[in-house]
Amino acid sequence: MTAVLWHLGIVAVAVALAVVIVRRVPVVLSRPPAQPRATRTGEPADRAFAEARWWEHRLASTRDDLPRFRSLVQPRLAELAVERLRQRHGATGPARASEILDAELYKLITVPATAVPTRAELARLVARIEEI
Repeated sequence: MTAVLWHLGIVAVAVALAVVIVRRVPVVLSRPPAQPRATRTGEPADRAFAEARWWEHRLASTRDDLPRFRSLVQPRLAELAVERLRQRHGATGPARASEILDAELYKLITVPATAVPTRAELARLVARIEEI
């Protein structure tokens, strides 16, 4: 019988120690569950603004640098124009592209630039790509 009391005493001391330890540990509230990725607010807009800032930076950095304009901006504008031609007109060859595009835009996407276009010229050309 003494052995049973001895074991009960040890268990009681262990339980009392556990209660004291648990009370001293601060309670950490769990975080609310994260929203599903599709419903988070601001994310698509942030991505769009980041892309717009990327383009703004690229255009600003090439304003007076013709080789940089040729390597960074002109190929991207050509890709956009070619993709628009393919999607909207099914055009895949240069002959069909030259029929659809005006001479200035066709020259921009096929011939290396000899001068960096001004902001107004570039805005007009980009608007023309959007209209394709």
